[in-house]
Amino acid sequence: MGRTTRHATSQRVASAVPVSPRQAFERSQDLFALAQRLLPLSERGDAEARWLVSRIHEYCAGYARAPVDYARDTLLLASLPLPAARPLREARARIERRCGRFVADDAPSFVQLVEQRREAALAGSLPAEAALLSMGAPLADDEDYRRGLVDRVLESADPDAYTALAPAMGEAAAGDPALAGRVAGSQNAETAWHNAACGLGLDCSGDGALMTRYCAEGGICAQDESQDFSAFVREASPPQDAEQIEEMTAELRRDQQVGMVTK
Repeated sequence: MGRTTRHATSQRVASAVPVSPRQAFERSQDLFALAQRLLPLSERGDAEARWLVSRIHEYCAGYARAPVDYARDTLLLASLPLPAARPLREARARIERRCGRFVADDAPSFVQLVEQRREAALAGSLPAEAALLSMGAPLADDEDYRRGLVDRVLESADPDAYTALAPAMGEAAAGDPALAGRVAGSQNAETAWHNAACGLGLDCSGDGALMTRYCAEGGICAQDESQDFSAFVREASPPQDAEQIEEMTAELRRDQQVGMVTK
């Protein structure tokens, strides 16, 4: 068999390997097409499809609301003499490329996104349920529920659930008695939840959704495109914060393992 034939065969074999919907979300260069493929499943009540459709809409919303303005702002930001200008332009260009077929009518309002997440959560999606807490719209609003939700996320070892819960475990959790004694209540705690998600298999590479949104939406960008989230946090954080984040991440790992043993 010639080299070209072997290469073509290997390509066919690779393309035949099933890609999970979550992997498709991270890899697809046409998120509009992916959303269209997921919609029939979502309409039939598939929890994972509903969650991923909501993720696509959230990821693309900033671009879809005003594509021309988004592209203009990308060029403007790229022209600024700032260290983050290049990675910021690349992150925003990545969103433009992946979301290019969305238009303003496709961009959900915050209320609509909450409703999408609620439907996904009621269908059984733990990441969607965690995201609702982070959005300030939990399925229930009492201490037992919040405490129990955190336990369920820990026991699940689901990286999407961890990263969806992370904002709720940051500064928003400060002073919440339901979360006393947890990794919660500070920006470092939020970062640790994301970091733990990376350890569980979340795509935390430089062009993954987590790093892309950190940069494109928050202006927090790695200068080295080869860095993943964990390496970026270690380098960008003050030494004391970096050490605390590592300790918190290790604590989450221990809590998850204990939860699996006692479940």
